[in-house]
Amino acid sequence: MDIRQLRNFVQIVELSSITAAAERLNIAQPALSRQVKALEDELAVPLLRRHGRGVMPTEEGLRLAARARVILEDIDDLATDVSGAQKTLSGTITLGLPPTVAEVLATHLIERTMETHPEVKLRIVSGFSGHVQDWLIRGAIDLGVAYEGQKSSAIKSQAIIMEQLFLIQRGEQEGVRDGTPITASEALAQPLILPNPEHGLRKRIDQIASDQGIELDVRLEIDILPTMLAFVDRGLGATILPLMSVNEHVASGRLIARPIIRRSIDRTLILMTPLNRPASRLSAGFSDFLIEEVHRLSASGAWPGTTL
Repeated sequence: MDIRQLRNFVQIVELSSITAAAERLNIAQPALSRQVKALEDELAVPLLRRHGRGVMPTEEGLRLAARARVILEDIDDLATDVSGAQKTLSGTITLGLPPTVAEVLATHLIERTMETHPEVKLRIVSGFSGHVQDWLIRGAIDLGVAYEGQKSSAIKSQAIIMEQLFLIQRGEQEGVRDGTPITASEALAQPLILPNPEHGLRKRIDQIASDQGIELDVRLEIDILPTMLAFVDRGLGATILPLMSVNEHVASGRLIARPIIRRSIDRTLILMTPLNRPASRLSAGFSDFLIEEVHRLSASGAWPGTTL
């Protein structure tokens, strides 16, 4: 198995045709078929199924193509990183984001990357902070953004912004208006709808309640944001969230967001880079670019409730 065989096999899978791949690669079709046969013999599994309109990868063929793409992109990025002639950022980078951050940052970051670094192919995956950390350690992603929590000796963390949390309640409550402050002790004494105890936000709230000697009254545990907000809207409890998560609901008057004072409840957003493998020039350059864009959103008010 060599790099040339892997590149050619990926082309076959993407085009679903040995004939079309041979034309694109400028290789004789019999020679390309022999390469596939050599791969199948070496791996001892069928990789392609032939049919009247071309070929279809087997389950093993799909796995090989997926792994081959990662290997080939790493090789391309390696050549770019080492080359002294290449001054602009280029290559493929995979970024992990928590869901609430992805809602704010993903579209903006993709657009800005296309404008500023057109030769960079940005991939974004979303998962809870613990998942993002695990993906980074295993090498499934290049960079990770998460909320500060459990530390790992395999990860370098850099604080980006601090996000203030608000008490979110049903709108149109007598004597309560959007923006009316509430103390932390009062907020934590409310009947609450929160994520499950394994969620990073819940751990942060549990910690603060424990520090203040408050026993939480958790009525519902829900990890799905729209469902959580739907129950808050029905008046079954309040929740504690960053302002950006509820902007549309607050603007419509369905929900109100109250800043928490006299012991604010906040959390720190961090950029994570792996210590178990060397940072590429692309990774280092994109890290700086990402931090600049997050700071730009915060300073402009496009990411409300945050401070640098």
